[in-house]
Amino acid sequence: MFAQRPSFRFLAVGALFSLVTLTFLLLNSRRSRDLTSQYILKTPRPGSHCPPSSSTQLLPNSTNTQSQAWEFHVDRDGNDHGLSEEQCRIAFPKLFGEIEQSAALRSQEPISYEELRGREVEDGMVRCIIDRGELYIVEFAPQPVTASRARATLNSLHRALKAIPNRTHLPSIEFIFTSEDFANDPTGRGPVWSYSKREIDSSVWLMPDFGYWAWPEVQVGPYHEVRRRIAAIDDGETNPDDGSVITPGIPFQDKKKQLVWRGSLNTNPGIRGKLLKASSSKSWASVRVIDWDDENDIRYNLLPIEDHCRYMFLAHTEGRSFSGRGKYLLNCRSVVISHPLIWREAHHAALISSGPDANFVEVKADFSDLSRMIDYLIDNPKIAERIAENSVRTFRDRYLTPAAESCYWRQLVRSYASVCDFEPLLFDTARDGKKVSRGVPFETWMLVH
Repeated sequence: MFAQRPSFRFLAVGALFSLVTLTFLLLNSRRSRDLTSQYILKTPRPGSHCPPSSSTQLLPNSTNTQSQAWEFHVDRDGNDHGLSEEQCRIAFPKLFGEIEQSAALRSQEPISYEELRGREVEDGMVRCIIDRGELYIVEFAPQPVTASRARATLNSLHRALKAIPNRTHLPSIEFIFTSEDFANDPTGRGPVWSYSKREIDSSVWLMPDFGYWAWPEVQVGPYHEVRRRIAAIDDGETNPDDGSVITPGIPFQDKKKQLVWRGSLNTNPGIRGKLLKASSSKSWASVRVIDWDDENDIRYNLLPIEDHCRYMFLAHTEGRSFSGRGKYLLNCRSVVISHPLIWREAHHAALISSGPDANFVEVKADFSDLSRMIDYLIDNPKIAERIAENSVRTFRDRYLTPAAESCYWRQLVRSYASVCDFEPLLFDTARDGKKVSRGVPFETWMLVH
């Protein structure tokens, strides 16, 4: 019995070596299959790759006569997530500039699967596939502080896809987005979708931010509800049954003639500190810092987002990157005053800072001319009111509507696909020959995460 032990030991060592070798071969085979079976190269066809264009693209069964007859009306169309591609182009001619710029940068060097695969899905990131208009979650990295943002973004994208009857005609894509304030390594390791970008961020594709769904961390509810509350302050509320006035709106000239701002100093002490200094002890200023870790401070200083609209002037400052409050402020019939913005957002192409169509006011980065600008606007109330009206007409009633957000999502999908040289495969082949989905359908994913 004891004499047989060495042979058992040699057999065990041999079995272990065989197991290690088999594991290596399987993993190596898996890696090879990952590179070849998870995508297919697109086959070029005459006219199939068209560069992005700002011209109206007609859908099947559409005619020029019909397109010329249709106009965007916010009361009817502002909450319609299902506008056609043609209607989106007519309603929001300035909305897709950022998308088209990103696509133009890749028109000569299309995005490859190897490039996309080379970007690691780090904390805060999500890898997705859109296949025939359906959304699938392939990889959901740890979200230490941004889980609600990622879910809000996925919900918004899913809503935009489901809203159109011909969503199966949308191209299939694989992409990665980050739920952080910005992409940490914007110039390398493949493309990424993000809420904001700078001029140098050539790998970043802009997407709508999470607030278009909801922003519970700062006690901001669903976007459509915030817009309703803002409109109630500016325009008043009426009884839908008999049209009687429930609460009257606040005329612009009756608003508080002050500049209001609430926020954390820590996210951008350079810019925000200069705002505090420029407005210190000024009668026209209602500027306060909020400590989000102190419940008493929040209770005392927090101002509901719609109540900002009771003020004539609204200060806008960037944070770590963009400031999520910006789009809410632009919904108000008030004058938004901002320093020069470094971080761009999807709607920024519609911002105008000078001339008769100005819809916000830009001051110096150090706010050294802020006091003089406030004095000028108070002394020229008609000019101030015109800027506020332009803001409502441009943003609340057009470029910041829920309809515009969904239009943007679908155009992002189309333009991104137009500069990818591959189409992702939703199903992989297991060793037993069975098809295995690489992603989890969004509807299922939401129920288990």
